[in-house]
Amino acid sequence: MKTALIIARKEFRAAFRNRLFLTITFLFLGLSILSVYIGSTTKRAEMRIYNETITTLQAQDVTTLPAAPEIRTLTILANLIEYVSMVGAILAVILGYNTLIDEKESGGLKLILSRPVFRDQLITGKLLGNAAVIAVLLGLIFIFNLVLLVLVGGILPTAGEVARLFAFMLMAFSYMLIFLSLAMLLSIRMNNSATVFLIALVVWTVFSFVVPQMAETLMSNSSVVNGISGSVNQIPQDTAISQAINFISPTWHLRNIGGQLLQSAAGSGAMSAGTLASHALTTLLALLAPTVAFIAAGFTIFSRNETLVLE
Repeated sequence: MKTALIIARKEFRAAFRNRLFLTITFLFLGLSILSVYIGSTTKRAEMRIYNETITTLQAQDVTTLPAAPEIRTLTILANLIEYVSMVGAILAVILGYNTLIDEKESGGLKLILSRPVFRDQLITGKLLGNAAVIAVLLGLIFIFNLVLLVLVGGILPTAGEVARLFAFMLMAFSYMLIFLSLAMLLSIRMNNSATVFLIALVVWTVFSFVVPQMAETLMSNSSVVNGISGSVNQIPQDTAISQAINFISPTWHLRNIGGQLLQSAAGSGAMSAGTLASHALTTLLALLAPTVAFIAAGFTIFSRNETLVLE
């Protein structure tokens, strides 16, 4: 285990010397600032319009006043869901795609394995090091957004809201691990970093965009008549097939639970803590399943690769 930890520390330090990784990381942080600013500005505008409307109605002696808009703190951070699903996945691919390629191309991998370093220790160390980088990054995003809520939004989150945001970060970590482990598996299996990077991005694109669009196409439409205008609106409804297709998309899982945890999804405000915890646990298991499969496949392929024996 000591050897694996030494390798993990090396991978952790190497990640923060990767200019592409650092560039996208700073972009991620910048988007967080922009998200909180836009969200808080929008909420303040809603309240200003409501207060002006109330003042106008009271001046006209109107007694029946509209209810105040329901503003939930965490909806200000709802854009984090999209940022993690896109930028977070790309960051994970960048961390994983070059895991073993450099050592393979330079011949250093055979030399490393000729030393008292077991193959499982090498893979475990690289996985732990890169997973630690993701954990630190999401930890910074977590703290960063809480501070921004106070400084930019002028809002002090409650303990429950902090817990919801932390739970979302846990889901984000599980989501990013999928693409980290996939890129590592491809890095183990292939010998060209560009090919690994391209295939990992193609897989991400398919399961993040193509699969959800297929599910949306297979939704049924229910006709709803507007009682005021008399117009007919088509409301898409899930079918068994569309639900099954969505279930294989990690991005769909992240967006679904993210909307519930950050209270941006319809009806999420009235959801009980028990129901939310049940949904979160189900999503966590669904996100961890492909990661476990990719890691197991990576260990199996790497341990049986006889071409890595130094002659």
